[in-house]
Amino acid sequence: MRRRGAVLSIGGAAVLVAVLGMAQSGASLLADDIVQKSEDVHPGKDQKAKLTFTIKESGGSERKSVLRRYWKNYRGESGLDFKVIVFNEYPPDAKGSSFMLWAYDPRSGKPADRWLYIPILNKVNKIRNTVEDTGIASSDLQPGDMVSRPVERDTHKLIGEEVVGNRSYYMIESTPKKAEPSYPYGKLVKWITKDTFLKERIDYYDPRGKLLKTQYTTWKPIKDAWVWEKVVINNAQTGTDTFLSINDIKTDVGLQDGFFSERSMKQGVDRLP
Repeated sequence: MRRRGAVLSIGGAAVLVAVLGMAQSGASLLADDIVQKSEDVHPGKDQKAKLTFTIKESGGSERKSVLRRYWKNYRGESGLDFKVIVFNEYPPDAKGSSFMLWAYDPRSGKPADRWLYIPILNKVNKIRNTVEDTGIASSDLQPGDMVSRPVERDTHKLIGEEVVGNRSYYMIESTPKKAEPSYPYGKLVKWITKDTFLKERIDYYDPRGKLLKTQYTTWKPIKDAWVWEKVVINNAQTGTDTFLSINDIKTDVGLQDGFFSERSMKQGVDRLP
């Protein structure tokens, strides 16, 4: 998929400024609407799945991580956005450790709460909130890349449209309206499907305006939900490639609030539903 600009020809020199201004305003509104629809794609009430990461470094080395992920969608209920617990299954030296996150309604400005369990210490520690500069399983997939972002935090522009095979896409550029300590990107360019509003490609740029990484996502419908099935991330600055395969996906399994607890973190995945 190649990036291409869309050229709009507007006739009538006498009304060029007025018409162009109206066109830009309409494009801005349309872009906001497209992004909102992409953020509103239903992921299910809850999910559990197996995540397999394969990270290939530019020098040729390769490493693998296997995780079990349990996630519940709150959509603002009780001030929460979602809760998630991730259990490490592989490599062996990480097996048994777990991580839990409670994310609050992004419009509240409240930072997420995080906990980490390390079996050898037999203790759950609450983690201090810092800039999210460590990817999941040491990959190029950041925790924030997997969650919804409020549309009003960015300025959105419809910069083009593209057809790849039998798929038609909107190309949307999203730039933060102001700097955010926990948001590491200068802008995003998203390829959003016209029929289902799925983000199938995202180019991430660093604050200097240089391409950082490109993410390609394959989606899968389950019941009335759309979920990730495969993700490929190419890091343009390091040459590292991340491959994520998501299997054993189940949605709407009825995870209870009490499941997301320190007790569950200690129990381990073998004793969980």
